[in-house]
Amino acid sequence: MFFVRCIVCGKESEFKICGNCFAERNTLAHLPSLELEKCGKCGSFRFGREWEWIDEKSAVEKEVFRNLAIFPDFSVESVEIFKNFAVIKGTIYGDCVSLKIPLNLRIRTITCPRCSKESGGYYEAVVQIRAQNRSLRKEELEKVKKIVESVLSRSRGEKDFLLKFEETKSGIDFYFGNKKIGERVSKMIADELGGSVFRSKKLHTRIDGNDVYRFTFLVRLFEAEDYDAVLKDGKICIVKNAKLQKGIELMTGKAVNVSGATLIAKKEKMGWGVITNLDESVAEVMDSEGRIFHVPRSFGAEIGKEVFIFNFGQNIFAFPRDL
Repeated sequence: MFFVRCIVCGKESEFKICGNCFAERNTLAHLPSLELEKCGKCGSFRFGREWEWIDEKSAVEKEVFRNLAIFPDFSVESVEIFKNFAVIKGTIYGDCVSLKIPLNLRIRTITCPRCSKESGGYYEAVVQIRAQNRSLRKEELEKVKKIVESVLSRSRGEKDFLLKFEETKSGIDFYFGNKKIGERVSKMIADELGGSVFRSKKLHTRIDGNDVYRFTFLVRLFEAEDYDAVLKDGKICIVKNAKLQKGIELMTGKAVNVSGATLIAKKEKMGWGVITNLDESVAEVMDSEGRIFHVPRSFGAEIGKEVFIFNFGQNIFAFPRDL
């Protein structure tokens, strides 16, 4: 390898001037005065047209790297950021150099568009959760709220916020800033808990000659739940999976779709007992109070099995708890 001497200090080098001498006489890194915009409500930082939820240290680092200008021949190996300066280490023309450059940064507090809309009561969609002919269960309410939290945690758009929610006697209502969030939440709830979604819209205002609508997504959860008794096509059936609307015929065990079936007995209102005797068509059942009943023999009936007991019309029916 051919070496020459640095024209400044005389040190042997591959280049006419060594890295240290070049660094002393030239600007290898430049950082202009910086201004970060931080939302005073949610704590997000603005970068260009985007807002990000990151901590202040990460925001400062990102803004520094976005604006740091480096001399083309300077190979940067590390950047350390301190309160009022930054230390940049790297190599140039065969020498390792360390630069200390001033950091002039101002953080300005403003309100981001998302929080501005939220503070102004903006919303595009209402998601109403109701159950057909019954109240929502506590477990259902908890699942609904978890679904809402899950969707919002993955959504960072300007309008992706929950303005408020209201619990009513008949259910719960959620007000979302973004119609798409409302649509996604309603579908997930219907799929997870078992129900149907009904969509409607109402003209809210006009902006620049365009109609602006507010949407309502009504999620109607199915009336029948697991192990409820229903009447489908004249036959008594037991709901096995309310979410998928699947059940079986009480007497035959045949799988049926119970969508649109009529509820005839709720599981929580049924009695319970034990099968004490059987013949081909009748089961003898003793209930929890020691009373003896003779009921039609259901699918899966065996002596000694515990059963649910319910009335329909003038008759008493029973079916195994492990059906």
